[in-house]
Amino acid sequence: MSDADELERFLADSCERIDAYFERNLPPASEPPQLLHEAMRYAVYSGGKRLRPALVFAAAHACELAPERAAPLAAAVELVHTYSLVHDDLPAMDDDDLRRGRPTVHVKFGEANAILVGDALLAAAFEELARAEVPIAIVGRLARAAGSRELVGGQVDDLAFAPERADAALVRAIHERKTAALFRFSVWAPGVAAGRPARELEALDAFGLAYGLAFQLVDDLLDGGREECSILCVADEATARVRVRDEVARALSAADAFAARGVFLRGLASAAAGRLR
Repeated sequence: MSDADELERFLADSCERIDAYFERNLPPASEPPQLLHEAMRYAVYSGGKRLRPALVFAAAHACELAPERAAPLAAAVELVHTYSLVHDDLPAMDDDDLRRGRPTVHVKFGEANAILVGDALLAAAFEELARAEVPIAIVGRLARAAGSRELVGGQVDDLAFAPERADAALVRAIHERKTAALFRFSVWAPGVAAGRPARELEALDAFGLAYGLAFQLVDDLLDGGREECSILCVADEATARVRVRDEVARALSAADAFAARGVFLRGLASAAAGRLR
């Protein structure tokens, strides 16, 4: 089996594992209030790539953490990510009617219900961590990643973003918080759960930051827009592509700390750049 085939199999297995976990642990759509629980499941089962859970399982493999112990971490970060998308799509935010080819939650279930879906998903993320009795440092790190200093703060600055006043430092700061924060949590948390030494936790954190920045830079290049926060507001395409290569190289270097066990981390980092043609 080639490296590319092995990565595809890993990604498929990760999706199946986290989807099965959600099926067991999310409230069923038949449980009152039925509309809320139906909408929560609609948001969670939206056809996403499950990259954050995949990163959790890749880091768990690197850290020799059993998949069943990694699953609550994967669920928690995916629930936070899903909540953020539900709220980002709202009319007061990005005002999107479609996500992945389907009506957004507020279009299908109403704006008030979409707000409540996001609230419930965020609460459910921390319920998963509590049920799994993870180290308190993991709870604190996810709370920070989801809060005003990272994800939410990044969204605030993104909403206020003015291309004519932007510079590279501002774009990077928004990307670090709005995109990279959850990726960093995804690869760092399994290391903490596995009790890995500080040098490995530092390598995981460095990987998550570099991967998150590379991922967002690629998204900016593929989108090609200059009206919202994008590297293309402050750099030309050639410079942005160099930055992608630099961040991927940093991620690959960090993954080398785990030798052969870092195979899926390295595969995911290489795949991030591979989206560019």
